[in-house]
Amino acid sequence: MRRRFRIIATPDPQALPRIIGVFAQRSLIPAMLSARRQGDVLHIAADFDDLDPTMASIIAGKLCETVLVAEVSCDPVDDPASAGALRTVRLAS
Repeated sequence: MRRRFRIIATPDPQALPRIIGVFAQRSLIPAMLSARRQGDVLHIAADFDDLDPTMASIIAGKLCETVLVAEVSCDPVDDPASAGALRTVRLAS
């Protein structure tokens, strides 16, 4: 099942390399990756095929620990209403 990470980060030149580094450490290549700056916020989306819920949870946790990341969510793309939907959020303090 395809899963989509939605990440909100500080618009800093190091934000994207740090986030992509979390995926690279696990040898994961996104099926889709997009980034868009809106004012003082950087919105990033990354889709991964065949990513199991346990691994998605681990990655979401690591992303939450990443400097410059304010918020992370991860949900199945095929069926967002699925009971297996994973949501991890860290709000900036």
